[in-house]
Amino acid sequence: MADRWDPRPGGGGAPRPSAPSRWSTGSFSRGGPRGPRPGSRPPAGPPRDARPRQAGRFAVGPGFPWPLVVVGALVVTALLAWLVGQRAGILGFLFPVGYLVVCVLAVCAVRPDGVLVPALQAPVVAFLGLVVAAIVRGDTASSTLFVLGVFAPLAQLFWWMLVALVVTAVLGFLRFREANPGFSILGAARSVRNA
Repeated sequence: MADRWDPRPGGGGAPRPSAPSRWSTGSFSRGGPRGPRPGSRPPAGPPRDARPRQAGRFAVGPGFPWPLVVVGALVVTALLAWLVGQRAGILGFLFPVGYLVVCVLAVCAVRPDGVLVPALQAPVVAFLGLVVAAIVRGDTASSTLFVLGVFAPLAQLFWWMLVALVVTAVLGFLRFREANPGFSILGAARSVRNA
C-alpha cells in the first residue's frame, strides 16, 4: 500500500474510511454487518400460540370458561335437533351420536377448575336443545305439536342421555383428578364432616 501512487498532495498516507456519498441509498459497501433498516419489519420467527394447550390426557384446546362451553354445547345440540326435524330419515341416528360427542367435547374443552357443570349438563343440554329446535321449527303455534316435538324425542333419547351423563361425569372426574392429584372423594367428605 505504501508504494502505491496517490495523486493527492502529501503523498500516500493511511487510507480514509469509506463514507457514504450524498447519492447513497444508505447501504455501505464496506464495514460491519448491516442492521435492520428503519421502518423495516423484524424477521418472522416460528409462530407462537397465543394461549398454550391444556395439559392432560383428556384435554382439548386451550381451555375455555364453562359458561362459553355450555352455551356452545347447547347451540350445537339445538342445530343437530333442528337438522333431525328437517330430515329425520337421513339424520335420525346422527343426532344421538352427535349429542354424545358434543357432551364429551364440552368436558374436554373446559378448564379443569370449571369441569363440574359440563360434566353434569348432558340431560339439560338435550332438553333445551330440543326446545330451541322446536321453537325454530315453529312448533309453538300448537301446544300438542310442541309437546310432541320435545318430549317424544326426549323419551327416545333417555338411554342416550343416561350414557352421556355417565361418560361425562367419569371424564369430568378424571380431568379434575388430573389437575388435583391429591384429591379424593372420601377425603373431601371427611373434611366436610369434620368442619
